[in-house]
Amino acid sequence: MRFTPAKVTLLMFAVIGGLIAAYVGKKLLATEEPPVEVRTRNIPSPIANLEPGTVVSAAHLGIATVREDQLEPDMLLNNRVIVGRIVKKAIQPLHPIRAADLYGPGEFPPLIVEPGSRVVSIALREPVEMVDGLVAPGQYVDVHFTPTNFTNDERFRGGFTMTLFKGVKLLAINRSVRQGGVDQPGTTVTFELTPPQANVILLAREKGTITLSYTSDQRKGDGGVAVASEDRATLEEILGLAPIPEPDPPQYSEIYRGTGRSGLRFRDGRLDDGVPVDDPPGRRPATAPAPPGDNGPPAPPPSEPVRPRDTTAAV
Repeated sequence: MRFTPAKVTLLMFAVIGGLIAAYVGKKLLATEEPPVEVRTRNIPSPIANLEPGTVVSAAHLGIATVREDQLEPDMLLNNRVIVGRIVKKAIQPLHPIRAADLYGPGEFPPLIVEPGSRVVSIALREPVEMVDGLVAPGQYVDVHFTPTNFTNDERFRGGFTMTLFKGVKLLAINRSVRQGGVDQPGTTVTFELTPPQANVILLAREKGTITLSYTSDQRKGDGGVAVASEDRATLEEILGLAPIPEPDPPQYSEIYRGTGRSGLRFRDGRLDDGVPVDDPPGRRPATAPAPPGDNGPPAPPPSEPVRPRDTTAAV
């Protein structure tokens, strides 16, 4: 078969027409599928790694976007059920928080302390009293005490600060066993102490200011405090002061005027004007009524009556 230019042209038009017809037929026969809508939800997630023992705050949380078909029943979807709880398992940033990752509401991790130790928490007024928040649970600190409200006691010599303990372990800060922010007013610190140390710090916190300083000594020292009993501590023992001596008993001076009697009381060589002095202890003034069964001193005998002088002359 001989192809002429006209035949080639017709063949090309036929092929192109067939392709167009096939395309149109496919479009007419195809069913259009609607686009699939992907629904998502914003849920709370950490903005940084959360280590076990961390008390979760709002500052720890951000927002992650998750497809609704990928949500699971144990994922926590609201800050309200997360903030304030303690991390049980490490949580990575931008990951959903699951119920198993946290201790339950009001639940705390178990405390691990040495046998015979005591766990004591005290409140500090300012973060600067704990090295401005730079120390972390698990480190060791020295505990210092500054007595207050004792300006009238000459033994304090105007005031002083002393070291209560050296190298005691810090177990938690604001209930967190991990380092966290302490910028809120008031900070609670929890120590691991010996029984005598527990008694000492419980009394000291009521009598002055407690301040911490960092130390690398990982040991439990008693500092300069020595108490006579493991179950009892006194302020004089804590401060190493001699007890206040008992005042000398007062002295009395009795003054008699005729049948009356009065008294003066002296203390430390000076007249004690604050207490009545007319009735010294153990004494009964002359004007006081006689107690039952006591008729007092015998009355003087009656004197002879004075008779008028006889001026009659004898006869």
